[in-house]
Amino acid sequence: MAVFRILEAKARPGAVDRLADLLVTQNDRVVASAPGALFAQALRSGDQVLAVSSWDSAEAMQRYLDQDVTQEFYRALPELLMGTPSIRTYEVIRPGDGAAGSGWQP
Repeated sequence: MAVFRILEAKARPGAVDRLADLLVTQNDRVVASAPGALFAQALRSGDQVLAVSSWDSAEAMQRYLDQDVTQEFYRALPELLMGTPSIRTYEVIRPGDGAAGSGWQP
């Protein structure tokens, strides 16, 4: 089942450009070539950043997370962030997954 991973964080004062560069580099050099990666985008609003990736399976995402280069990326984040980032993973809901209202129409 496809999954989305969302990282949301606030940059330390003066660090948003370095944080944005780190996110873009990770997306372009690592996520883009990871088996099972479907989509990756980094977004910025003031000192807030959001990184969104989509994977064809939870297993593909986990293989990405287990790479040394990905662990180095996560180790580099604390010096650039105010506090701990929010990281959430969501499964894509498909009709028949037991989701109420899956037949909803506007």
